[in-house]
Amino acid sequence: MDELVEYHKVNEMVIRDSSTRDCNMIACWQGGNKIMTFAPALPDNQDNFRQTGPVYLHNVQLNTDMEHPTSRKLINESHMVFASLQQMRKEVKDKSLDKSLLLKFSRKYRSILHSNFLEIRLKLEGEHENHEAGLEQQMKLYSMMELIWSLCEILFVENLPDGAVLLQLVEWCKWHFPLADELVQECTRSVDETPPASHPSYWDAVYALVLQGRVSEARDMLKLHPHYQTQVYDSFSSIDELLRKMPLFSFYQGQSTAEFEMKWRHWQDECLKRLHDGDFDTVIELKTICKILCGDEEVFHQLSELSGSWYRILITYLLYTNPTINLYDLHYHSKLCIDMYGGHTELSALDNILLAAFKFDVSQVIRECCIHLSNWWLPTHLTDLIYYSELIPNYSSENSSDLRDFLLVQYANAMSGVESLWDVVASYLASCSTESNHYLALYVQRIPLSSEKKVAKLLRLCEKHQLTTEAQSICKQMAMKALTNKRLGNALLWCIKSNDSSFAMYIADQMLTEYAQTGTFSNIDVIDYLGPTILMSERLTFLGKYRDFHRLHGEEKFEEAGRLLLNLLVSRIAPMELWLSLLMDALPLLDKDKIIYGVEETSSLLACLNTLDQQDKLFSKLSESEKRNHLQRIKHLRLSLTNNLARAIVS
Repeated sequence: MDELVEYHKVNEMVIRDSSTRDCNMIACWQGGNKIMTFAPALPDNQDNFRQTGPVYLHNVQLNTDMEHPTSRKLINESHMVFASLQQMRKEVKDKSLDKSLLLKFSRKYRSILHSNFLEIRLKLEGEHENHEAGLEQQMKLYSMMELIWSLCEILFVENLPDGAVLLQLVEWCKWHFPLADELVQECTRSVDETPPASHPSYWDAVYALVLQGRVSEARDMLKLHPHYQTQVYDSFSSIDELLRKMPLFSFYQGQSTAEFEMKWRHWQDECLKRLHDGDFDTVIELKTICKILCGDEEVFHQLSELSGSWYRILITYLLYTNPTINLYDLHYHSKLCIDMYGGHTELSALDNILLAAFKFDVSQVIRECCIHLSNWWLPTHLTDLIYYSELIPNYSSENSSDLRDFLLVQYANAMSGVESLWDVVASYLASCSTESNHYLALYVQRIPLSSEKKVAKLLRLCEKHQLTTEAQSICKQMAMKALTNKRLGNALLWCIKSNDSSFAMYIADQMLTEYAQTGTFSNIDVIDYLGPTILMSERLTFLGKYRDFHRLHGEEKFEEAGRLLLNLLVSRIAPMELWLSLLMDALPLLDKDKIIYGVEETSSLLACLNTLDQQDKLFSKLSESEKRNHLQRIKHLRLSLTNNLARAIVS
């Protein structure tokens, strides 16, 4: 099997096949993410196409990361959240979901992503070089998806007011980019050997903390410098005071935007005054810190390498230049930061996704994720989360419904290659807005019926979504499988569930044939509990009634058994091939001391015997020994019935 695991766009793949020579390959789509390829026949001198050697079939699989064992946890846990969200939608009907509920579901999805990321990282740390193939790429993929999801959660789901959104973005940077923490650990790890201030990364650690708005931790780092003195007011004390006085927006404590902006302007004016007065000229590093606090554009250019990416420097730049920026104005400042890193031509796939998010373009975010991510998990669940909500203007439209359905189908299709996930796939297909039953019906027809437990689940699914035709088809398949394995009773039960009267008649005939050959029913328990279903077909009715005759005879209720046997013959619901067996069953009743059959009943039995004796076509099928046996039985029956008729007349 040739397997292609795609985490970035792959344009071509080499299939090694000696039979291809200079010919092209022929490909056939197998459904899902599988393609079957093989080499065509080669033309001879007369332009006739003939296959001269063996044909090799190559099963090519694309984007198989959803089939990876590490992805099972992500799929199953996220499916539980997805199902819960669909149930919530059914309860509110046409109303949009509350923002707090959407945020709750979003955080559940994000925690699942993070949990999987940590699990893979632990595997990599524990196994070192002997880890599973593709595990590192899986970890990078989960890290990227968590980064994208958390940003979309802040911008699209939380929908925060002015001022509060930037604080959340700062926290986003702290969570996903722990460079500052790593630098601080490098400096403080060797505290017993060398002072932290002497470490080469000391000032980078301070800058990184200030850039992330972590002023308290930056002050703690500055206090580790040998020139820092609490008794003397110098440049260190001055920058410490500015960091201490830096105002922070407290939206949840009732602070207004106007009040905060007034405090911010006063504080930044003081920073600018001290910078221009030359308070930090003696220590160039402190001057750099003060320039950051003043929002100096030049210093952000200088520290762009320390920030690492345009979106991180964007958040830092806005933190010190426009801390109360509106959510919809974030992207206006992105060009300045992108230019620091080489312009738009240098943007990666991740950069394009995050840029679309900062532009508040949901459709573009979904489109970029579909193009650049190797699976459909993120675009599918993100689109579903914000569907029918009023958080994003003009998004709840017919087009968004089509997009959501398309993504659900694609995600389900990607998982359909894993047989154990069939119920998860069915759940996603059933959640489509318009064609859910159509998609589900097509998928149910292709699910392998590997066990009766699985079939029972499938039938419940069909019943829930009113897929009557598919349920009948499943039952017929199970009946055929049981019939092939000579399990007639099981086949009959599945046949009854499928409501197929002609098939039920065929199986009943098989059971009667078996009885005619062996003299016993091998599936008595099945026949005893047929109930009203015996009315499905005439042959099934006969089978049930004939079993009742044997039961009554066994219970020594001879009169009731006799009447039932007579009715089976007179009503002619019994097949002609079994008439002789039924008449032979009457012999023990004719020998009873008490007369079971009167004159009229005995005459009816004699009429049936005469009818049977005249069936030349049936008689011609028998062998010579069977013919002699047949004639002997008829002769014996005629004598017994004549004697019984005489007894009935006398009585």
